[in-house]
Amino acid sequence: MLSELEIIERIARLTVTRAGVAVGIGDDAAVLTGDPATVVTQDLLVDGVHFRRSTSDLADIGHKALAVNLSDVAALGVAPVAAIVGLGLPDLDPVDGAGIDRLYGAMEALAGRHDVTIAGGDVTRAPALVLSVTAIGTMAAGVAPVLRSGARPGDLLCVTGTLGAAAAGLAVLDDPRLAAGITEADALRAASRRPTPRVAAGRRLATGGATAMLDCSDGLALDALRIARASGVSVELDLESVPVAGGVAGVAARRGIAGDVLAATGGDDYELIVTVPPDGLDRARRDLDVPLTVVGRVVAGPAELRARRDGLPVELGRLGWEHRLGAPAG
Repeated sequence: MLSELEIIERIARLTVTRAGVAVGIGDDAAVLTGDPATVVTQDLLVDGVHFRRSTSDLADIGHKALAVNLSDVAALGVAPVAAIVGLGLPDLDPVDGAGIDRLYGAMEALAGRHDVTIAGGDVTRAPALVLSVTAIGTMAAGVAPVLRSGARPGDLLCVTGTLGAAAAGLAVLDDPRLAAGITEADALRAASRRPTPRVAAGRRLATGGATAMLDCSDGLALDALRIARASGVSVELDLESVPVAGGVAGVAARRGIAGDVLAATGGDDYELIVTVPPDGLDRARRDLDVPLTVVGRVVAGPAELRARRDGLPVELGRLGWEHRLGAPAG
């Protein structure tokens, strides 16, 4: 089967970036030419793939649909301005008027916290509940978007916040027995259902010397590898330095996984992965509304990720979340 990356690469080979577009396929968002630059991103959430009606309320789903898109524009250092929402409604398990109110009410609440206008969209029938959100934002005048391709040997690899809560929360939602004795279980469930887009941190890091940035949606390890490939560098990840959210280690142990490995590979955290020069770390951390932790480094070498724990190599196996889609490759 084709992977998500293979499909994107095929689409990129078939399309042309024309005048008016500074950055096309290959980053967290497209960048339109201009000063200030305009940034556009789109994400799709499908029942049974990105959420389940059985474990998430419609308000949770509405929040998450907007949050993941705000996270993508945050990863370039953008101030979001507007969102366009496409909604597909199923005949089976239909959404009534009160459900629409919960879905869009939660989106509007999150939009209001970031001065974003839900400015339109479309509604149609669909085989399952589907939300397609396009977020639009603008850079500060004179500030360039921070792409995933800017990492350089010698940079530090950093991440905002803590990791693993969303993956552990999803595990608890799927199997409530895993929550027994975990005092942070409610926080883990909330992290999975209602992620926090790091909009303010992204804007601050864009002016604070970040050389590369993307959001940690598919897992720290996999997304750090994407920085390595886009930048043509090697990335070394120190697992013992990964900031593991409370309760994650307990859930991970019950699944037979090390807590730092679940935090590095689980995905759905929507924190920001950032590279900065060593002498710019204090500047990057200044005035952030969330901690920024050094978890590794960028070195010269092949475009790959090398994970270590206390200096010893660790084989992670699955690096993060990646869809398998479509027909067999050929």
